[in-house]
Parts: sequence; C-alpha cells; structure tokens
Amino acid sequence: MIPERQHLPLHALRAFEAAARYRNFVRAAEELGVTHGAVSHQIKSLELQLGRPLFDRARRPMALTPAGLQLLGVVSSSFDRLSKAASAVRRGELEGDITLACVPGLAANWLPAVLSEFLATHANVTIRIVTEYWRHPTMAEQSDLAIAYGSGEHPGKRVVLLGHSQFFPVARPGLIKGARASIRAGDLLRHTLLHEYSDETWSRWFAAAGLPDVDTARGLFFDGAHLTLQAAREGCGIAMGDMPTVAQDLANGRLVRLLALSVPAAFPYYLISAPERDASPAVAALERWILERFAALAARK
Repeated sequence: MIPERQHLPLHALRAFEAAARYRNFVRAAEELGVTHGAVSHQIKSLELQLGRPLFDRARRPMALTPAGLQLLGVVSSSFDRLSKAASAVRRGELEGDITLACVPGLAANWLPAVLSEFLATHANVTIRIVTEYWRHPTMAEQSDLAIAYGSGEHPGKRVVLLGHSQFFPVARPGLIKGARASIRAGDLLRHTLLHEYSDETWSRWFAAAGLPDVDTARGLFFDGAHLTLQAAREGCGIAMGDMPTVAQDLANGRLVRLLALSVPAAFPYYLISAPERDASPAVAALERWILERFAALAARK
C-alpha cells in the first residue's frame, strides 16, 4: 500500500465533505446517520491531523477557512469520481482514462472512426491520443496502449502483431485524366510525387513496376503520412498509401487508388500494451476492439 494512503481518514473526510456542503454539522449528521457529536469529533480529528482549522466556527452560518475550501474541492471531486465508478461497476459498464499512443497517419485517418464506435458503447471511458512518440519512443512505454510501426521490440511489454500492409499510389479523383484502367506506371511521373520522410517507398514501387531507374528523389517531402495524404486530397500530387491509413478516404471518395500494383511496407503494425495481468478492463476492451477492427480491415483487401 502507498504509505500516504494508510493514514487517509476516510470517515473524517466524508464527515467534512457533508458538513462543508451544508455548512452545518447537524444536517451533515442527519445525512450520514450519525450523531452531531460524531461529526464534530471526526472533523476535529481531521483538523488535528492536518494542523490547520477547516471551519470558521465563529461565523454564522459557519464558513470554510481557505484550507477548508482547498480541501473541499479535492474531496468533492474525488467522491464524485468514486460514486461514478461504483455506479458503472453496478451496471457492468467500463470506465476509466486511457492514453493511446499512435503513429500520426493512423491517428489522423483511421483511428477517429474506430474510437468513435468504441465510445458509443462505452460512454464512461475517456481516451487521450498522443502521436509524438515517433520522435519520443519512451512515450509508447508510458502509454496504456500504443499502435506502432516498426520492429516490435518493446521489452517488458505485451506486443501483438496487428498486420502487414501494402503501399499503392493514391490521388484525388480526376487528378489524372481518362479512365483509371488505362493508367500506366510511367503516367504518374507527369505529376508531383508526395513522400513521407523519404522516397524509399516510391523507389521500390517503381522498381516493382519495371522502372528501376526512375529518379524518385523529387517532389514534396513531409514528416508524416497525415500531411502527405492531406496534400493528395488537395490535388497537390500522388501519394503512397496503405489500407489502414487510406481506407476511410477510399470509402468516402476523397482519394482513389490509381493502380493495383502494391509493395509491402518496410515494417508491420504492432499493438503494444502492459502485460495482460496489469491491464484494466477498459484497456483490455479497447485492445480487443482495435484488434478486431484491424482484422476486419485486412479482410477487405
């Protein structure tokens, strides 16, 4: 047990909160089902432990001291949270705060719809998304869950393979004139190539298309898939996208797939979490939800 918690006078805090709400010891005693003397004794004991008076008893009606006001804010919100949690448990509902780290491309383009569906079922869960872990790897270790793209090496964590993805060229509808069935790989070179970090994916794709000598080190370079795909939506050029990242854009018609040819991503996606025995029910439920949605996406390929 945390040492400070061993000395928390919970009964006294409850008596203090009721008395502070009513500004009256008698009414607090009636609510708690105890005597006026018991409430007075509990509050005096709490004041002795804190070393500061909580009530100005000389005033009528009784008023809180600055220390009492400070304590009331914390105690009231804590009791409210405890009451909410107990109600959720009684109803069999999940509740809690979850920090989810995610690569920016998925966080911007795939994750919002997935999490919106989850929260529609679990309204008492709060999810905070962080994307800077790409530059600060320790952020993934400090999060409850993380969707990562890379080697999957995270000692001490539970690492589950979400899946491999394939990259293919996408653009705004109408960027390339004519029927898409007639488009050839070389036609893409008439347009600006949009890159995420480097031209490595474009280079591999053109090599797979039989054009290994194409100079792909041109165009626009961005430091994230979310920016690359936004440029593609604006008609600034042609981007490489994978199914998790562009699924919503393809479904909504904001982007179109130009050619069937694809190349595998350099790394797969992983879902990283604490060991299963340490996961809260809310985190475990969200983990299952993400795994199911990613599997459904893979089945649509």
